[in-house]
Amino acid sequence: MSKKPAPITINLVPKDPFFHTTLGRTLQWALSAGRYIIIFTELIVIISFAARFTLDRQITNLNSEIVKNQSTIESYGDLEGNFRLAQAKIENVQQIEQDVNIVDVFERLSEVTPLDVTLTQLSIRTDSVSIVGRTLSQTSFNLLVNNLQLSPRFQNVRVSKVESPDDGSPGLLFTIVADTKIKDVKSVKSTGQEKVNVLDRTQGL
Repeated sequence: MSKKPAPITINLVPKDPFFHTTLGRTLQWALSAGRYIIIFTELIVIISFAARFTLDRQITNLNSEIVKNQSTIESYGDLEGNFRLAQAKIENVQQIEQDVNIVDVFERLSEVTPLDVTLTQLSIRTDSVSIVGRTLSQTSFNLLVNNLQLSPRFQNVRVSKVESPDDGSPGLLFTIVADTKIKDVKSVKSTGQEKVNVLDRTQGL
């Protein structure tokens, strides 16, 4: 059996030597593969164009949220100012009450202290008072302690120290500590009409 003759292809068009150069090969590659690059680039442009609508929508929503939150924050600005103003007023009232309380305690001490008792040191705080003094007799000392216990402005009266003077002079040296009951301004204003149940400053027990 005879073999079939192989087909013979004859190209009578000679190849251009330009395509054998670097520039020619590059141009030939661009003509063949460049169309795929162009298609891919166009796809990227289309996707970017479509994504822009989504991003614009998100930006619009964010701007709306910012404006809304800004309005909320600005509304709290007045609340903060009012709160600070109220806090300052409360602090002023508390300071006035403390000052009035100290003055009232001093007046009450002068009422309950017997005439022959000399106070050498007096410390008045908002919630307590410390009395250091000297008395000529045990009776006057007992009267002072009893008056402090009966006064509605003092409580938890404590005698810290009672001793005779080092120089041998008559009398007693004492230190008394008591807690004070804080009264509001309205109560203090009416102290001129309030009666205190204390013993007479010149009487004995």
